Amino acid sequence: MSKQKLTIIQTFRAERRITVEVDAADHESAIEEFQSGSADVPAFDDPRWKTEWNLQGEDYE
Repeated sequence: MSKQKLTIIQTFRAERRITVEVDAADHESAIEEFQSGSADVPAFDDPRWKTEWNLQGEDYE
């Protein structure tokens, strides 16, 4: 028997969530402010972001 090299490839899906307060007439208007760019999305490194990682698949070569 001999040693064999094996590559393990894992594919993940990451989902980030943050809850912010927006001054708007209603919920739909608040969403529209973000979609139009008139409200700023919090910075990438804002500590309020929560990240969840889910393994989508694993392959071997």
